Amino acid sequence: MRRIGCILVVLAGIFVPLSHAMADEVRLCFSRWEPYAYDDGDGATGLAIDIAKRAFEISGHDATFTQMPHSRCHFGIRYGIYDGILFESRPGETVESLSASRFALVNRVLVAVVRESYPQTAYEGLQTFEGANWLHVVDEDYPAKILNNTQMYPVDVGENAHGLLMLRRNYVDVVFRDLASLHFGSDAVHEPAGLKTLLPAVDIEPFYLCMESKFARVTADYDQAITKMLADGSIDRLYYKHLGFSQIAFNRYFSGSSQPTLPQDRLMP
Repeated sequence: MRRIGCILVVLAGIFVPLSHAMADEVRLCFSRWEPYAYDDGDGATGLAIDIAKRAFEISGHDATFTQMPHSRCHFGIRYGIYDGILFESRPGETVESLSASRFALVNRVLVAVVRESYPQTAYEGLQTFEGANWLHVVDEDYPAKILNNTQMYPVDVGENAHGLLMLRRNYVDVVFRDLASLHFGSDAVHEPAGLKTLLPAVDIEPFYLCMESKFARVTADYDQAITKMLADGSIDRLYYKHLGFSQIAFNRYFSGSSQPTLPQDRLMP
């Protein structure tokens, strides 16, 4: 028995270092998207950042997060500077060979913000904005149905910082914004100030954490960790921390009804 015990101790001494040796360091980049991911001067933070950090921690991998424009992030992946991207809406359409996580890390709930004087009170398809000028933020991802609509006229700007101000001053008629950033971002609309949000949402699209295909094992480990976090309430606690909502309540709130915005198997993340 003593000999068997010695063998077990030796084997434990062998396998523990090996498990750590198999851990990967993943370099991820992301574009600023409050309240999900942003650099506050002390490093990357936000709901999605915290979810991803915890998932990698559980799976035994190290991850770093660097903020930059979306296009530069893809450029960095192509040239081997980064291993993946925190948010990608259509991973199958990227130039790089990327594998998407099983769960959507974020669902963008795109809504239309207009002035109180705008004649429509609800969104009833893109014909709601026929003849209107809409704010097109260059390098921001919009659904094809908006970009290809010839009955609306884009007004191109470099960033979205003053989009609502342009709306108030009649430079544009409609601004399309993610509803979470509209309520919880640094430029959140705490007072309507002559603006209104049309419901239901114009578009709901899942965004995934994506890594190069050679990190398929890491992606699988990440997905297992997310499954565990969903089961033990970790994700709900992070939602409460950042937004004051549970995961399901968050979706119900943004859908404007008592039902989740998306089917249960596609709720965030």
